[in-house]
Amino acid sequence: GAADFRALTAAKPRSPPVHGECSMAKTLTKAEQQQIDRLLKKGMIVPPQPQILESIYAEIDKPRISMTAIGKLIAQDVGLSATIFKLVNSPFYYTGKRIERIDKAVLIIGLTALINVVKGVSLRKAIGGAEVAYQKFWERSTDIALLTSIVACKQVSACNIAVDQAYITGLFHDCGVPILMQRFPDYCASFRLTEGTNWPDLPSEDRRFKTDHAVVGYLVARHWQLPDFVCQAVRFHHDQLHTEHAALTLAAMLQMATHLYNLAAGLADAEWGNRASHVLQEIGLNHDGLKEFEEDALDLFRAQNVR
Repeated sequence: GAADFRALTAAKPRSPPVHGECSMAKTLTKAEQQQIDRLLKKGMIVPPQPQILESIYAEIDKPRISMTAIGKLIAQDVGLSATIFKLVNSPFYYTGKRIERIDKAVLIIGLTALINVVKGVSLRKAIGGAEVAYQKFWERSTDIALLTSIVACKQVSACNIAVDQAYITGLFHDCGVPILMQRFPDYCASFRLTEGTNWPDLPSEDRRFKTDHAVVGYLVARHWQLPDFVCQAVRFHHDQLHTEHAALTLAAMLQMATHLYNLAAGLADAEWGNRASHVLQEIGLNHDGLKEFEEDALDLFRAQNVR
């Protein structure tokens, strides 16, 4: 339960950016901008970054950063404030007493993690979608984000990925799906018709529509200025990566989180058999310890997963 999670995270460094701001994707390359332009010409909507992020960046760029001013910006959005308070009072950032001031919450979480939380909360709002299937999609993404964070906590010495970076990767990893659903009414049709209960075979859907949800998600992540290694993990989350180590590790953590989600939901897990050995090696586990890891991670997930 929560006490176990507190013990698990007690030795974890509180300052989140393990792989940090220095690798932030500040601008799109010319080729990436051309890819986005092509998506727009096809009628796809690439959601812009929310205005609150621009305002936070403006505060950060000032000679003296004011946490009070940033707190006031956050306080203008009730949903965002609620998420920040829920996070800062969770075992991920446990301080021993309840935090009720937004500027104090911002100080504890840190600016890098705060920006990632703002992006994660804003993504769902920016993409939209009123059907039940969209709600189920975001519930799944949120669950996988939480599970990726749990993997980050449990395997911090092997993975060296911060909790907020793991969480934002989980939220963004399939964000190309609702964008493609909005563009192509028949994309993931079974998912729509079953109101989100029948998760689609995304590689098959991509082949059918000559598209790639992972590339769309990658471009959104770049457009929203996520760290480069996070963008790479989003792009290659169905593959075994041949890229820089942080992205390789993060993609493996995401694949483990998806496996844990399928276990919890009692779903088929066709991809796991082919990727298990690679994932376990990358996150510092062996096959003998897998079952215990799964049980512990899912216990933590159920204890924390209160919507």
